[in-house]
Amino acid sequence: MELALMHAVLIKVGEVPPNQLHAKVKVWAGKVRDLCYGMEDAVDAFMVRVEDGHDLEQPTNMKNRVKKFVKKVSKLFRSGKALHQISNAIQEAQDLAKELTDLRERYKLDIHSTDAGANIDPRLVNMYKDITELVGMEEERDALIYRLAEGGEGSKQQLKTISVVGLGGLGKTTLVRAVYEKIKTQFDCWAFVSVSRTPDMKKIFKDMLYGLDEHKFEEIHSTSRDEKLLIDKLREFLEHKRYLIVVDDIWDEKIWDIIKCALSSNNLGSRIITTTRSINVSEACCSSGVDIIHRMKPLSDRNSQRLFYRRIFQNEHGCPVELEEVSIDILRKCGGVPLTEYSSRYLI
Repeated sequence: MELALMHAVLIKVGEVPPNQLHAKVKVWAGKVRDLCYGMEDAVDAFMVRVEDGHDLEQPTNMKNRVKKFVKKVSKLFRSGKALHQISNAIQEAQDLAKELTDLRERYKLDIHSTDAGANIDPRLVNMYKDITELVGMEEERDALIYRLAEGGEGSKQQLKTISVVGLGGLGKTTLVRAVYEKIKTQFDCWAFVSVSRTPDMKKIFKDMLYGLDEHKFEEIHSTSRDEKLLIDKLREFLEHKRYLIVVDDIWDEKIWDIIKCALSSNNLGSRIITTTRSINVSEACCSSGVDIIHRMKPLSDRNSQRLFYRRIFQNEHGCPVELEEVSIDILRKCGGVPLTEYSSRYLI
């Protein structure tokens, strides 16, 4: 159990964005040191049991200890044992609870920054920018809208999925949000949901229902429905509607397979847009003949410079002469990735 807790802590450490690591490095150094000592203790204790010839099948983990204790206490009450024996059992329960609490606290890791702005994903800011502020996105947005609408009379009515795939930071979320805002009123209902690396499926489905009809599903987030009931509700709601749904930031094909169950395959001209960093996920999203994979490309040198100067100097032509050389070096390192260029303002 201790090894499992250690592993969970290290996974949490690995998920923290690099720009937050500097504020936590000292704390984590101590945590990792404790983990190493704890691991050595656990392995040493196990080896002692092996060398002493103890029965390895004897319950030694915390789960079995709790089960064993509950069974013992149940017998005490059934057999009407003396009060002092029951009192001893209660004391044992308290000791066991304290041990469990100490074990949990030992490997507890607070990865939330006290800085209110430290955990904000830069994509969130870009997602809500006006399209006039989005350098190099206008043409790609219009091309994507055309590809969503193109096809013969029959294929236009089919459910069509377009999956936007590319490296992190290329502006996938920004692009699909711009498309979504431009065309959503052409549909009966619409929703924009984010999946992320560690998705909460219930929340995703509830967010989707709320986005599709804020009034009808006003209380959806306070309900305790499971995934199946939420999927059934989505299918029922979407069955006779022309809908537009954006599913942003999908990391796993299996997650898409679950989400797809909730999306009705009607012939009313509905559209689904997904974003992902994985070509395998993108291919899984596009399983029919009318579906399209759209590969994001880095910005051109010209658009990279426009974006960079506008973000840092508030003007596409406002770079001071003394900063031109360093700006060119930064742009070269960014390689046409908008999110990197956004973050690079801190270097200047």
